[in-house]
Amino acid sequence: MSEIGKEPEIKQPTEGQQREYISARDNDATVVRIEGTNKKYKIRWLRNGQMVKLSRLLLHKADTDDQDPKDGDKNDILREVLSDNKLACKAAAIFILNSWIKLKLCYWFLWRWFYYVKEYSDAQLHELLNEGKKKVPWVQFLGTTMCLTEAKGTLMNMTMREAEHTLQELRSAQDSQTGKDSNGSTQADTSSSDS
Repeated sequence: MSEIGKEPEIKQPTEGQQREYISARDNDATVVRIEGTNKKYKIRWLRNGQMVKLSRLLLHKADTDDQDPKDGDKNDILREVLSDNKLACKAAAIFILNSWIKLKLCYWFLWRWFYYVKEYSDAQLHELLNEGKKKVPWVQFLGTTMCLTEAKGTLMNMTMREAEHTLQELRSAQDSQTGKDSNGSTQADTSSSDS
């Protein structure tokens, strides 16, 4: 039997999926400890402001990566290496600050605190960044995107002539499948809308 005629099988969510849903709904925090220190930070589910800020940070980094430094210019190469080291501290600050107001007020200070004062390395921030990556609400984002795809005003619509042509092709295909008369020729629709 073909898969087309079957009804989809509905499965109950597992306990892990239920816990993840409740965690996302309640914005539960996960506590992450910075390696080599006793400092702990709470990572919550990312909000829109955090995702926008992180996207801008990564796009700016991609833009600077596309630009090749001039050969022999050691200052540009040093600037490139330093900007890579700052990226982890900037992303960690975005994951920790869980509201638009906190991002606007504290982001500039917190990433510099991590980079210049605490001097956290990429290895120390790895667990925090990994947990922050898990807190992106992708399922909701992708579901919303799929629902809104059909509502775009930029999708091409058929003109009246194209729609009539498509309907005519469908009718002729249907007529050829209805059967043949005794002479073996196909039955034609001789009705006309003209009176």
